[in-house]
Amino acid sequence: MGLFSNSFREGSIKYSRHALFFLLLACVLVLSACGENQRTPEEENILIYAALNPVTDKLEKSIARFNEKHEDVQIEIHDYSDEGGRERLQTELVLGQVPDIMELRCYGKAGEDVWDPLHGDPLPGSYTGPEDGYFMPYRQLAQRGYLEDLWPYIENDPDLGREAVLEAPLEAAEVNGGLYMLFERVEIFTLIGRASVVGDRYSWTLDDMMDAYAAMPEGSTIMRYNMTKREVFYNLLCNSLEGFVNRETGECTFDSEGFRSLVGLLETLPDEVDYEKAQEAEEEVMRRIKNGTQMLEGMLLYWPRNICRSDSIFQERAAFVGYPTADGSSGSFFYQTGTVLGMSSTCRNKAAAWDYIRQMITPRLRKTESSIIASDRSIDTPINLNDYEALCWYELYYMADTVRRYPEDPLKHYLPNRHFQYGPEIYLMDFLTEKDLQRHRELIDHTTQLYWPEDELSDIVWETLGAYFAGDRPLDDTIRLLESRVGLYLNENR
Repeated sequence: MGLFSNSFREGSIKYSRHALFFLLLACVLVLSACGENQRTPEEENILIYAALNPVTDKLEKSIARFNEKHEDVQIEIHDYSDEGGRERLQTELVLGQVPDIMELRCYGKAGEDVWDPLHGDPLPGSYTGPEDGYFMPYRQLAQRGYLEDLWPYIENDPDLGREAVLEAPLEAAEVNGGLYMLFERVEIFTLIGRASVVGDRYSWTLDDMMDAYAAMPEGSTIMRYNMTKREVFYNLLCNSLEGFVNRETGECTFDSEGFRSLVGLLETLPDEVDYEKAQEAEEEVMRRIKNGTQMLEGMLLYWPRNICRSDSIFQERAAFVGYPTADGSSGSFFYQTGTVLGMSSTCRNKAAAWDYIRQMITPRLRKTESSIIASDRSIDTPINLNDYEALCWYELYYMADTVRRYPEDPLKHYLPNRHFQYGPEIYLMDFLTEKDLQRHRELIDHTTQLYWPEDELSDIVWETLGAYFAGDRPLDDTIRLLESRVGLYLNENR
């Protein structure tokens, strides 16, 4: 339902069938990360592109353009999107046949674009096909030296440099200061509330949240009345678990104020709810938002105009607080979209590989294009700074044009948004302004986390917490058991 679909609740909890894949990858990294690709002399000028997703016309055309421009080196696509493709890739990795360029995110059969951003905002993960889609173990690959750090390439690129990109999303993807993946676009997932209730801020602590909640009317809820502990953990909090583990040393720090704060947030939520029909439940959620008895709502911001859409949900200025953290740091995160690529540290021609990868973040948009919104990069927030600013320009242009064409009642003629799958259409409360664009820029700058869940770790943590939430084990004992179980898991996969 809405942000938390039934298919995600039923399908996202267990990824155990991927465990062998990750285990073999761990073995591969030990054997091949510092080695060389095993290739015949005639293959020396071939770069292998590992496609985890179905090969599209767009991908084939981009490869063809590259190959036409580079007579000395050619890219060859190896398709791993078919049934058994993942197992075939892991076997080749074990044999040292390491691809030069690799997609790091598989969206599954449904693909990336299975939702309409104008008619219902899902939560990251709820529409990505977890039954057959997956995230590569990116942090492990990077820490073991399997992937190339791409920051030097960006910094030394004559057409780029750090000043030509949105740094915050890329910094959120860093592992020990290195950038080992590149992506075209991002969305921001956060929790929003009335600024008059939660404070006009971009982050907060658990105490801040509980203080705001204490001032709410009787019968209020922090989030949706029908959200359970399990939903919030798997949809939101599991992405934060990497902050409590050190994969290099095998140590974990769950016995900390930060983790206890996350547990404290979960304790405010019900274990189970009786789900009504989706439409009736969404109408009830909207009623509670309007009458001020629901404090927070999940929001996925893919365009700058979503700042105004957030205000319109509450019919007043919204604050993008995210989930609470122990130190008051960001509780919002970037959700990467589009192609996600990494370069192998054993790539035979890194300059050529970069020449292909860089296309994802080179500028494409111009402020003079009235059709800028139709660009294949404009559906989400682009990483390229020129394109981002062009998108901001277009947002103002489009809204001003709406006022010009419909001076009598322009807001009613501006495209409404359906925040819920079945709920009512929500019209903008007001048009976007430069001040709103600045709020969007500040939200980007204040967001420090990347959504990239690690499934096995999440399952261990949730299973261990179960006894505590059931009242069968004290929190201190639960945390000691958790550190033991996770520590064993980390050391087995070092």
